[in-house]
Amino acid sequence: MFILASLTVLTLIVVILARKSKKILNPMQGMIISMFFGMNTGLTAGVLLGITFQGDLFFSTVLSMAIGMLAGSICGGYFGILSVLEGIMSGLMGGMMGAMLGEMINEEQSVGLIRLFLFLSIITLFLFVLLPYKKNQKIQNKIWLLRPFLLATCITFYFVGGVSFAEKHMSSISMTPSQEHNNHSNNVENKIENNSQVITIKAENTKYSQTKIVVDKNQTITLILENQDNIEHDIEMKIPSHNDTGTKLNHNHGTEENLIHIHAEPKSTEQFTFTPTDSGVYEFICTIRGHKESGMVGQIIVN
Repeated sequence: MFILASLTVLTLIVVILARKSKKILNPMQGMIISMFFGMNTGLTAGVLLGITFQGDLFFSTVLSMAIGMLAGSICGGYFGILSVLEGIMSGLMGGMMGAMLGEMINEEQSVGLIRLFLFLSIITLFLFVLLPYKKNQKIQNKIWLLRPFLLATCITFYFVGGVSFAEKHMSSISMTPSQEHNNHSNNVENKIENNSQVITIKAENTKYSQTKIVVDKNQTITLILENQDNIEHDIEMKIPSHNDTGTKLNHNHGTEENLIHIHAEPKSTEQFTFTPTDSGVYEFICTIRGHKESGMVGQIIVN
C-alpha cells in the first residue's frame, strides 16, 4: 500500500510538472520523460504485484501493465500523441517484465528491486529540472543550481524516512501473528507428541527448513507445515500410508490413493497425521507455481 500510494502521489506530481513544462520542453524531451516514467512505474508495480500475487501471473501482469500504461500516457498527454504512445508502450513493457520478475523471485529479493525501481521512478522529477536547459545556455540565476541539490535531499529523506518507516511498520504488524502461529504450533506438538512422531517443516523465504527427514515404517507421523512467508505454501507427496481419519485435510488436489497434501495460507500452520506402511525414499514438493524450481523440494526416508 505504501509503494502504490507513493506511485500515485508521484504520478500527480509528474502530471503537474508536465503541464507547467509543456511550453519549454520540445517533443523529443517529452517522449524521453514519458518513456522513462512509464517504464519505471510499470517495473515498480510489476515486481510489487508479481510477488504479492505470486502464482497468478496473468492477473499481476495485466494489472501491472495497466498501471504502467496509465502513468506513461498521462505523463505524455501534455507533449503530444507520440509521447502518449511512447508512454503507453514503455509502461506496457515495464509492467510485463516487472510481473514476470516478481513471479520468479522470493519476497526478500523483491525488496531491493522495488526500492531500486521506485527510486528510478522518482528520478523522473530530475528530468523536469535538467532537460529544459540547453547545453550552451548560460545560467542567469545561480539559485537554479540549488534545484537538483534540494530535490536530491528530498528524495534521500523520503527513502531514509518514509520507506524505512513503512518496512518497520510492516515488521511490527507481522510479528504478532507469527508469534501466535508459533505458539499454536508448539501447542499442537504438546498435544500429539505422546501418540506420534512430530515433524515440523517451516516454509520461509520460499525454502523448506528441512529437506531430508528419516522416519520408521509403521510409526505414526504428524507432519506440521508452518508457513512463515507472506505467500501460500504446501507439501505434497505420494507415500504408501494409512491416514488418520480424524485429521482435517486442507486444499486436497484429488482423491488419489496415498497422496498427502498439506496447504498453509500465509502466516498459518497446518498439519496432517499418517502412518507410512512401506519403506523407501519419497519426495515431497511445494506445488505452488515456481516454488519447486526455487528449491522447495525434500525427501522422507522410511526405514
